[in-house]
Amino acid sequence: MLVSIADNGDSSANYNGVNTSHSSIYHAYLICSYAFRVPNSRCATESHVETQDRMLEDSKKRFQLGLIYLFAVLATFGVAPFVVMRYLNGEYLKAILDLIIVVIAGANAWYAYRTQSVFYPSILAATQYSIATVAVIYLNGPLYFFWMFPAFSANFFLLRAPFAITVNVLIMLAMIPIAMQVDDQVAAFGMLASLLFAGSMTFVFSREANKHHQLLQTYATQDALTQLGNRRSMDLEMTRCIDDFKRSGIPATVIVLDLDHFKEVNDNFGHQCGDELLVDIANLLRQRARKTDRLFRFGGEEFVILARNTHQESAKVVAEDFRTQIAAHIKSPAGAITTSLGCAELRSGETAIQWFERADRAMYQAKEEGRNRVILADESIPSAAS
Repeated sequence: MLVSIADNGDSSANYNGVNTSHSSIYHAYLICSYAFRVPNSRCATESHVETQDRMLEDSKKRFQLGLIYLFAVLATFGVAPFVVMRYLNGEYLKAILDLIIVVIAGANAWYAYRTQSVFYPSILAATQYSIATVAVIYLNGPLYFFWMFPAFSANFFLLRAPFAITVNVLIMLAMIPIAMQVDDQVAAFGMLASLLFAGSMTFVFSREANKHHQLLQTYATQDALTQLGNRRSMDLEMTRCIDDFKRSGIPATVIVLDLDHFKEVNDNFGHQCGDELLVDIANLLRQRARKTDRLFRFGGEEFVILARNTHQESAKVVAEDFRTQIAAHIKSPAGAITTSLGCAELRSGETAIQWFERADRAMYQAKEEGRNRVILADESIPSAAS
């Protein structure tokens, strides 16, 4: 493997806990680590799973925020009128209780909106209307028992299943004395049974909805052929890198990898052969990727590696490893496969599109200069295979 290790003045990178204040020593360390490393095919898979998990959590967060806002709106327009009516009727305790519900719901929604946090607001919302519903029923009698059904259902969407089950069981126990106030014991049992059935059905529905949500999230973020991240997940990861760079100055480099003469493989040996070749490339990238790297299939025979917390010169070493490993281990019926790669480090004030385009132009420059090489963005002399 031929890799340039000239000192280029990049003295601020840090790789796996190794200080890179001396660039040439650091590059020598990287070369040795790549030469003697044990491939870990789980790294990239785990990284993509982390991406999916974050996207799923973001989606759940938006849904839970929506529930918190909805509860505040319903409390304002649905419960607030009762405050006035109960006050005018002299039912001051009930009016105060309704007012507390409205105020807490509004304050909770405001806090969730300002912080974009759902953990504490979700717990507070579930606790608030569970306790408030029980209190309302105790103050007004069994006639208001039907308020339990929305509370039971919402708990499964706001809280994790074990907590939701615990809260709902406590509510069921609290409702037993209310049910016993009904003269007809069959009707009392029916009240509790209907609440149990409604809660059970909601629990099953919420679990199935969550499973399907996870499956759809996988389809939305994963390339079907290679099981790498797709363009959508790449856009999200690049945006996160830009945010990290703005906030903390954490570097990141995009590596665009394109197979040389791939069209000839498809034309001469068929698309099935081409697909198998792409899968082999994806598997090799998984084996050679670091734990912090993110892998994506951009489209066709083009792959993207997002090297997080990595300066451009250090990313060149990573790219060279991919290039040499593919050339050494990936074969098509026509012979060895080579690749052209372009690297671009994120710049201040740069958008994701601008950042990617610089790496893409570097990759095309590698092709124009003979293929099977790595080009750094805005670099005039390529790092080429000898």
